[in-house]
Amino acid sequence: MKALLLLLLLAPAPAVAQFKPWHSPYNFAYGAKARAMGNAFVAVADDLTAAFWNPAGLAGLREPEFYLAYKSTGQDHDYELQDRRLPGDTRLYNYNFDDRLNQIDFFAVSAPFRAWRRPCTLAVGYYRYIPYGYKGTAKEVITSLVGLWPAKRTTTEFTGSEGFDVLAFSLGVKASRFLSLGVTLQQFFGTGSRNVHTQEPDEEYFSNVVENLRGRSFVVGALVTPAPWLRLGLAWRSAMKNRLESTVSTWQEDGTGEKFAEASASCQARVTIPEQYAAGLQLRPLPWLDLSGEYSASEWQRGRIENYFDAPRLPYPQLADWASAQNQVRNLRLGAEARLALGQRVLRLRGGWSRERQLYRNGADAAVYLGSYSLGAGWEFSPWLMLEAAYQRQRADYQENGYFNLRVEVPTHFRANVVFLALTYRFGHVFRPNR
Repeated sequence: MKALLLLLLLAPAPAVAQFKPWHSPYNFAYGAKARAMGNAFVAVADDLTAAFWNPAGLAGLREPEFYLAYKSTGQDHDYELQDRRLPGDTRLYNYNFDDRLNQIDFFAVSAPFRAWRRPCTLAVGYYRYIPYGYKGTAKEVITSLVGLWPAKRTTTEFTGSEGFDVLAFSLGVKASRFLSLGVTLQQFFGTGSRNVHTQEPDEEYFSNVVENLRGRSFVVGALVTPAPWLRLGLAWRSAMKNRLESTVSTWQEDGTGEKFAEASASCQARVTIPEQYAAGLQLRPLPWLDLSGEYSASEWQRGRIENYFDAPRLPYPQLADWASAQNQVRNLRLGAEARLALGQRVLRLRGGWSRERQLYRNGADAAVYLGSYSLGAGWEFSPWLMLEAAYQRQRADYQENGYFNLRVEVPTHFRANVVFLALTYRFGHVFRPNR
């Protein structure tokens, strides 16, 4: 039954199946400062997003804080006009996908305390592991240069996205002068959905996918400071295997909006999200300058979904829409922050670069790399309030299998612009009125 439903969904809209999963867990990052520094943050981890990056960094927070971040993303993915079916054939194929995501991305609150004469920090946070508030449009055109074959336009609109919320409980402990340790429990909950509306010249198709993930995983981190100018960071995210409930509904509508050809199915599957490792360092060559670097690895070839409707075992999150196996993800990231004193306030200027290998492969079965650069700033309005902003530009250019002829490679391009805004409020003065 599931196979039939997928065919009903995908057959009228090949563009749906060709959408690459750039919005996926392996490509997620949180926090304006981390994003501005190219996400080279595992050894920095000096704000509340440390709960995600490296919870050992929470031990360095000296007063209660509240953190709130907002993210706006615009992405565009397109083929160049290309792809003749046969030599001399004038039939061409063009495809473009663009989407927008606007959401509150992360918030958390912390409470420092002392235990066994050691500084400790407890934090509770919330973030969205896969996005909501997501809207996209895919357009494909099959046409002929000389009019021998009429143009056929298909437009697919997406709203929402399969997604899962995370409630994070974190503890950071300064074990010694040189060592901090931390752990975060990530509790997955909530339900995500995606609505798809496909328009062809003569027909309209609709589908709705609702998914619910229940499970938990851990983030364990350490920070080692062997010298005042050097800090090393290590983080490990545990694998997760738990239940995924999924429901798929499809239907068509006539010119009056009346539904017909309705079908639906549901299942309880098992999802395996693989573990991830990250190592990084932070250098302070000058009192006003920090440099950071990070290397991380996710074994996404081990990502699986089992008993997903009629499929006993598939790669996750790619499911069955891919000609090649999933790739291991490798990330190399570099960042910098310069602090400029302006009167009694500090302006923080940041920059970063990254090169991240995606789980998706190109037409030659080689890894696709996503390159990016980023800029940002942080401004302390008072001892209690800091505002931050970040901008990141992402791009990937590679060859992909053709539409009519899979043996012909054609250029495809991916572009993304990401804007982060964040607020940090330190309310230690509320408990120390004589400060």
